[in-house]
Amino acid sequence: MARQSIRLILILASISLIGVGFVQWFWLDKAFDMKERHFNQSVSIALSKTAQRMLDYNHNKTKLLNPVKQLAEDYFVVRVDDIIDANLLEIFLKEEFQKAQVHQDYEYGIYDCATDRMVYGNFVSQSPEAAPPGRSDLLKWENQNYYFGVRFPSRDSTLVGQMGIWLFSSGVLAFVAIFMIIAMIMILKQKRLSEIQKDFINNMTHEFKTPLSSILASEETLRNMPGIREQPDERVMRYLGIIRTEGKRLQNQVEAVLKMTNFETTRLKKELLDLSELLRKLAESQEPALQSAQGKLELQLPAEPVRVWGDGLHLSNVFSNLVDNALKYNEGSPEIRIAVQISGQKAIVSVKDNGLGIAKDSLPHIFDKFYRVPTGNVHNVKGFGLGLYYVKSVVMAHGGTIKALSEPGQGTEIILNLPLKKI
Repeated sequence: MARQSIRLILILASISLIGVGFVQWFWLDKAFDMKERHFNQSVSIALSKTAQRMLDYNHNKTKLLNPVKQLAEDYFVVRVDDIIDANLLEIFLKEEFQKAQVHQDYEYGIYDCATDRMVYGNFVSQSPEAAPPGRSDLLKWENQNYYFGVRFPSRDSTLVGQMGIWLFSSGVLAFVAIFMIIAMIMILKQKRLSEIQKDFINNMTHEFKTPLSSILASEETLRNMPGIREQPDERVMRYLGIIRTEGKRLQNQVEAVLKMTNFETTRLKKELLDLSELLRKLAESQEPALQSAQGKLELQLPAEPVRVWGDGLHLSNVFSNLVDNALKYNEGSPEIRIAVQISGQKAIVSVKDNGLGIAKDSLPHIFDKFYRVPTGNVHNVKGFGLGLYYVKSVVMAHGGTIKALSEPGQGTEIILNLPLKKI
C-alpha cells in the first residue's frame, strides 16, 4: 500500500474518531441537561407543595405563587410567608419528595428572623447506611423572612449514576477509540518495518549481484584459458563446475527475491492477453529444461482464444514457477499437464504433475511467505519459499483465486481461476 494511502487512512480515521467523540460528548451533555431539568422540575414541584401544605396546616388561606427559587445547582430556597414548624417540615418534605420520585439525600435549614441566619435542620438520607456529610452553611435568601432551604449534596453524582446506558456507550466508544489508536500505531510501525525490510532486501540482493557476476565471469575466463581448455584437468573442471552451478543457483535465488520485491512495490501493467498463446510460448521456453529432466509437458487448450486482462510478464512468471516446481519436486520423469477451461466469465487453469506430492498438514501453508514444504529424503532443492507466495500474490492481484490439491506420492494439481476480459 502506498505511503499516501496509509497517510490518508490515518487522517480519515483520526477525523472519524474526533467526530464520533464530539457527537458522543454532545449527546452525553444533552442527556445530563435533560436529567438535570427533570430533577429541578420535580424538586420545585415537591417544594411548592410542601410550602402550600405548611400554610394549610397554619390555616393560612394564602395561595403561594412561585415560592421556590434555586440559588445554586444543588440548593433551593422556598418562601412560606408564615411560621415554619421544623418537625412538620421534615415530614412534609419526605412525603412530597416520595410522591415526586426524588430519591436523593438532602439537608434542610430554616431561616431564623431573630438571629438573621439559617438554622440547620437535619440531613435526610435514602439509605440508612449512608454516613451524613459534614454540616454545611446554607445560603441566606435576601429580603425574605419566612423561608426554608434544601440542599442536595450528592446531586451531580446521583444524576451521573442514573445515566447508565449513556455511560456504557461512552465506555464502549472510549474502548473502540483506544483500540483504533493502538491499531494505527501498529500500522505505522509495521509500515516502517516493512519499508526497512524491503530496503534491506533490495540493497542486499543488489550487493550480491555484482560479486556473483564477477565470480561467474571469472569461472568462464578460467574455463577458457588456453592451458585448461587444451589440456583439461578433471579435478579443476569439477571445481569449475561447482563454481558455475552454485553461482547460477545463488544468482537465481537473488533474482527470485528481487522479482518478489519488485512485484510488491510496483503496479501491474495490464493489457489484453491470449492466455492460450502465453502458455504455448511458455511450453517452448521450457523445452530445454524438460529435455534435461527427461520430462514432457502436455497442453490442453480450447480452440477459441482465452482473453484475459493482465500483466503478461507476471502471468508468465506464475506458470514458469509452477512448471519449475513440477520439475524440481520429482524423483522420476516429470509429466506435466496444463489444461485450460472456460467457465462463465472465468478461465480455469489446471497445472498437474506426477511429482512427490504434498502432505496434508503442509498443504494449507504452501502459499505462505517463506514457507517451504519438507521434502523427506530429497535435500537438493534449494529456495527461500517465495515461489508459490509470488504465484498467489499475482493471481489475487488479477482478481483471481488459487488452490492446491495433492497427496504424497500422487503428484500435485494447482488450480487457478482468472477472470476473462469482456469483449
